[in-house]
Amino acid sequence: MANPVQRVPSRQNLRNTLGLAREFGFLEFNTMDMVSWEADFLGDALPTELQSTAASGAVLSITGGVNGLATIVTQASNDAYADTTLGPDFQAQCMCVMAARVKIDAITDTKMEVGFSDAASGTDAGAVLLNGAVAGTYTANATDMAVWAFDTDSANDVWHYVATDNGTSGIGGNPVSTSSYQSGAPVADTFETFVVALEGTRSAGTTDAWTSASTAHFYRFDNNGYQVDKQTLTTGPTSNTLLTPHINVTTRNGTANTLTIDFLKVWQRRTAD
Repeated sequence: MANPVQRVPSRQNLRNTLGLAREFGFLEFNTMDMVSWEADFLGDALPTELQSTAASGAVLSITGGVNGLATIVTQASNDAYADTTLGPDFQAQCMCVMAARVKIDAITDTKMEVGFSDAASGTDAGAVLLNGAVAGTYTANATDMAVWAFDTDSANDVWHYVATDNGTSGIGGNPVSTSSYQSGAPVADTFETFVVALEGTRSAGTTDAWTSASTAHFYRFDNNGYQVDKQTLTTGPTSNTLLTPHINVTTRNGTANTLTIDFLKVWQRRTAD
């Protein structure tokens, strides 16, 4: 008689079998209690779930190449943008995580963002502005966001990791952070992988409706997939706010910029509790 298959692939059964062993986090992906989506851009058609906008540039399209590639291209006009998002289906209270491997053709006069935002495709200013006048000062366009951001219009041409919770620190709807959260600089035409992981929180000693700020974890990996940076902010998006994975590129002069995406992957638990 053949051995029976696993009838109830749940997190509960996995934990009953393994406890919180080191392997639990990896094996949890195989349970019915996880939601996951990914695009590796293989073949000649884009996933229909993706949304993309470009101001007279080129929206997301398959370009072909090893492992499968897609690109978004800005118009050759100052501050023109191109972006792609999935949809507002993710929440920090469900411990959502997004990962993307990207590269840009040139790091002069350009801006990039990779992470989570509450704004779907079509927000030309992106999730955040890295103000050029003062190093470490940011103005958020999104009310809730957590992104890696690079902008040659800022005072430091390096990757910044920034997050905002419900605009609570905002002035006139534009939240401002004055902390100098900075990582290393990108290299032109060289892939890097970025991960943003949100950990929902509740007020201490309560069972509120996940209305507190989340903790945002930022990871950066080099071209070969080796981790080169890990950072954490406690001002992440409100834990119960709906978010979308978000990738944006903006040119800072009259030259078009091409952002290439190798893969985009996002996952979270199906429920918060």
